[in-house]
Amino acid sequence: MKIRYLADENIPLVVIKELSEQGFSIESIASSKKGMTDIEIMKFAFDKELVIITFDKDFGQLIFKEKVKSKGIILLRIPPTSPDKIKSFIKQILEDKEFNPLEKFVVIYEKHMRIVDLS
Repeated sequence: MKIRYLADENIPLVVIKELSEQGFSIESIASSKKGMTDIEIMKFAFDKELVIITFDKDFGQLIFKEKVKSKGIILLRIPPTSPDKIKSFIKQILEDKEFNPLEKFVVIYEKHMRIVDLS
């Protein structure tokens, strides 16, 4: 099963475009659903079975405190110094055949990751 992703507005469009061109199934909130609230994004992603990729820590609050359902969240906690750096981090994660973010809250740091099972 190919995992499909939804990039939050804080992921540069150039990153999403390049990852899509490299064969990843990733769409952008910024290009199609701009201005949605975080809760609307979560409901949209859940209904479409998309894993959200974001820099926004508020999604953690929605998952763990508000108990909003999710197919998965990848929270990037890396310095967003350039689109190339962001793209290389995301690409490295998505290319890992062992990595499965479905039903998980994954926090990605520069040197490690933390995974919490949501099921």
